[in-house]
Amino acid sequence: MSTIWIFDIEAHEQRYTGEWREHLPRQLKAAIASRELGKWQVKLVSGPAKSKAPEAGKFLNFADTNIYKSYQVAKFAALVQSGQVGRKDRVLFTDAWHPGVINVRYMSDLLNLRLEIQVMWHSGSYDRWDALGQAVKNKSWSYAFERAVFDAAERNYFAGRYHENLFLTKIKPENPKTSRFVGWPMEYLTPILKPLADTADKDTILFPHRLALEKQPEILKMLQQRLSEYRIIFAQEKQLSKAEYHKELARSLAVFSASKQETLGIGVFEGLMAGAVPIVPYRLSYPKMYPGFTYPSEWTMSLDDAYANADSIAGFIHQAIEKKSKLRLAKMAKQVAGRYFNGDKLYASLLR
Repeated sequence: MSTIWIFDIEAHEQRYTGEWREHLPRQLKAAIASRELGKWQVKLVSGPAKSKAPEAGKFLNFADTNIYKSYQVAKFAALVQSGQVGRKDRVLFTDAWHPGVINVRYMSDLLNLRLEIQVMWHSGSYDRWDALGQAVKNKSWSYAFERAVFDAAERNYFAGRYHENLFLTKIKPENPKTSRFVGWPMEYLTPILKPLADTADKDTILFPHRLALEKQPEILKMLQQRLSEYRIIFAQEKQLSKAEYHKELARSLAVFSASKQETLGIGVFEGLMAGAVPIVPYRLSYPKMYPGFTYPSEWTMSLDDAYANADSIAGFIHQAIEKKSKLRLAKMAKQVAGRYFNGDKLYASLLR
């Protein structure tokens, strides 16, 4: 029997990473069973059980993530050394920005294991608004690493076309044909969030993103006086558990974004699934995902732009909420879930 080894991302309560640790292996096993592919088994390669909280406004703790990833590499190398990793096994890195991709390629080639490496791209230095894109001033090393990871993998997965095209344009890998647009394997969200759409007491405009520079939370803060009839909540300020966050989603009339960087925008989708109106700029993947719910991009390219267009933004929000159609939102949620938050394409590629 062959094995698909999943290198997971460290689990944090406020991120989706803990959910992936629980649901991704289960969903992949279900895909194997539905295809009657009994030859495959699924095993997780995880790091230490406890991980520190992410740095303020960041996706990960940037020191702790290296401890976690190094532990994964050491664990997998020991499995290789003990003969528990078979020839032609497959390895899925759920975060492509992982030095272990190179370590596994090294072992595979030098030990003639013929492992097939597959990676999932969330963000990187090729995106100038991502944390890496902002922090790394000398892109020669980071672009070289991103290109090496891409070329070391047999399959490179992207959640959306916008993100995929951004990567290919900036990095220019040797073999772009290994790239795949697959959406993310988050079908587990539908049964969790869909019932929240029927909540009666909705009174909130929710900011669903991290409090990070590229997410521009200060724009919604600036608009609060113009939106005084609504309860305005910035989710990350409250350090909510998942259950508490879902209660906020249940109360949400709308979710607001002014983001300059998104792999996909999971927070906006969660709001939509829970019956909230998505209010998003006409940029990134948003125009494809939420047609009819996008305001002009130039309104929120900066805080100064937002001040200059404050009345227009507030008017757009008021109108979107007033014209809210439960049926239209439910239809859009189903479409977005099927195209962008479903793992079928990923599983088909993994198990081909």
